Amino acid sequence: MAVTVASFKSLFSRGQFDYGATVPDVRDEDITAALAEASAVFNPDIYPTDKPEIADLAFSYLTAHFLQSDIEAADGQGQARFIQNSRSVDGVSESLDIPEWMKAGEFAFYCTTYYGQKWLIMTKPYLDGAVFVVEGGTTP
Repeated sequence: MAVTVASFKSLFSRGQFDYGATVPDVRDEDITAALAEASAVFNPDIYPTDKPEIADLAFSYLTAHFLQSDIEAADGQGQARFIQNSRSVDGVSESLDIPEWMKAGEFAFYCTTYYGQKWLIMTKPYLDGAVFVVEGGTTP
């Protein structure tokens, strides 16, 4: 994997994260921890071998997902964050619609952040198998 703290910061340099040396800014050790968490669940073998940049980009978004989850956990004092499907306050209503395949089973956790959703969208084509029909028959 060619993703480093420096390459992560370069990819997410438009203000997605506030980098710095002290909390609440995102520190290098926070990114290092997120890289380790992402590497525990990332399978680089499902991406095209002739384009390693695709796997690196997907890994970066998965790392951002774990980093964002850690930030939200710290902000919420460790309280779990669930997928929201509707909310109403003072006559204002909000409802989020996430595709069913994302909400099912092991994918639900990754839907809790934008980065996790983006990683899922990038990874889904490599998770699905290709099925082809070929005309022919068998011989005895």
